[in-house]
Amino acid sequence: MPDEFELPETPEATESHKERIVGLIIAAIAVVLAIVTHLGNETNNEKILAHVDASDQFAFYQAKKGRHAQLDLQTDNLHLQFDKLSPEAQAQATKLLTGYEAEIQHLEDDGKKIKEKGDELLAESRQLQAKGTFIELGEIALQISIVLCSITILTEQNLFVRMGVISAILGVLITICGIVLMH
Repeated sequence: MPDEFELPETPEATESHKERIVGLIIAAIAVVLAIVTHLGNETNNEKILAHVDASDQFAFYQAKKGRHAQLDLQTDNLHLQFDKLSPEAQAQATKLLTGYEAEIQHLEDDGKKIKEKGDELLAESRQLQAKGTFIELGEIALQISIVLCSITILTEQNLFVRMGVISAILGVLITICGIVLMH
């Protein structure tokens, strides 16, 4: 007498086996979906931070431009009243004008650097947005694949699990494209 007794496989046992396989496929896709969702969230956070940093740079640039405009007005005012001033006041005005011109040059130089940095941060924010879009599309494809695989359990038709796996592969490829091409 054999030690093990095996029952012949019945159609219900085969269906149960198929459901377990589909369940494992869904679980694997769900893990990948969780990772892709995390990557998408991180990318969106980076995008927001880059955009905020760019906004800060442009605000700083505007402040420099405002100070530049004030110095221009003070310089123009001194030039208009220069002839009316006493010789001692003209000497003081000349010192002020020299200081204003140096400050104006400094503000222009700083303004250019600040604007360049702001433009770089804005470009980075836009690149991160494009990357995030790819990742979100990959996430959508993975979500669709879970739904398709779940339909397999309900309908017992293998076509849906195949479509789900194809959708999952497509989702992973789209996500990889977003990460690699937009890096």
